[in-house]
Amino acid sequence: MPASQTALRADPATAVDIDMPRPYAFAPAPGRRWTASVDLAEVNIRALTALWESRRPSRHGLPALAQFDPLALQPWTEHLIVLEAEPLVFGGRSYLYRTVGAAAAGVEGGNFQGLFLSDALSPAQSIPRIRLYDLAMDARASMRVRQEIALERAGKRVGRARWDALALPLARDGRRPDHLMMLAYVEALG
Repeated sequence: MPASQTALRADPATAVDIDMPRPYAFAPAPGRRWTASVDLAEVNIRALTALWESRRPSRHGLPALAQFDPLALQPWTEHLIVLEAEPLVFGGRSYLYRTVGAAAAGVEGGNFQGLFLSDALSPAQSIPRIRLYDLAMDARASMRVRQEIALERAGKRVGRARWDALALPLARDGRRPDHLMMLAYVEALG
């Protein structure tokens, strides 16, 4: 059976297997309360990570941004940020926003395309991001962050949200990271 399908047993008495593509399953019985248990951020992060892994030229190599067809990235376009990493004179990197999806712009606080991260965000916002990005670039590996954050308005707590982020380093030459693909999701928890 293909990996993209799962076998569901409709009725144990008839012992009939029904192949249904993911994420579909049987509808809930009428009158029953049903909530989806699919974490879309998790599914999308895993799928983009798998695509990134498939584009790696070798186990220790990194894919180039040019290896990603815009059509292949379409499922993530709204939540995708592409940053260019530029080395600084005294060490470290400066990150330039190259592409910012509409939903990602909402997470970042605006569409900062063409601006440096340190100029677009306050130090309180940029320092944790730079740490994550540097960690992914130095490790030459995907980095994932999932955390709950408090939502505040005018200094008053108004709820909670979960922030999911994925950082994927990219390299033109396959070795030295020079770009970073970032996927960001925020979900209100109440």
